[in-house]
Amino acid sequence: MINNKSVVAIFIIGVALLLVAFWAGLNVIRDNRSASATQSARETAPQPGAQQGRAGAQSSPDSGQSRGQESTGANAATAPTRYLVLVAAFGTDTQANKLTMDLRRKYPSAYTQQPPGGEDTLYRVYIGPYPKREDAETVANELASEGRKGVMIVPKTQS
Repeated sequence: MINNKSVVAIFIIGVALLLVAFWAGLNVIRDNRSASATQSARETAPQPGAQQGRAGAQSSPDSGQSRGQESTGANAATAPTRYLVLVAAFGTDTQANKLTMDLRRKYPSAYTQQPPGGEDTLYRVYIGPYPKREDAETVANELASEGRKGVMIVPKTQS
């Protein structure tokens, strides 16, 4: 037979489980909103090679271009789309640069993008650019099979 203490204990445990489930659901919604906000900010942000963290300044896919080869606004609209693999975003450059250095062992085109300023304070770690989406998907799948979560493919217009 179940006494009153057991009923109260079961009730409290049930309420606690509901609160944990509610909290977890809020975190998922918040993460989805921040991911969509960062994606829209990424689409309007300056080119990833333009502002880089200390690790990205050493070498990046865009560092081979001379300043004289930059496209004009008219040419940028017709430029082919290339693809970047967004591996992670961090609140500090130390964490982002550490991951960038680790990734460069296998992916030499990995680099860290500094926050462009304003409200965005995330240091993003990218690999690429790749000329075809399939190439970027291959890298993203490799990273996912290694256990990395949240890897995304981001279009980048050449400039």
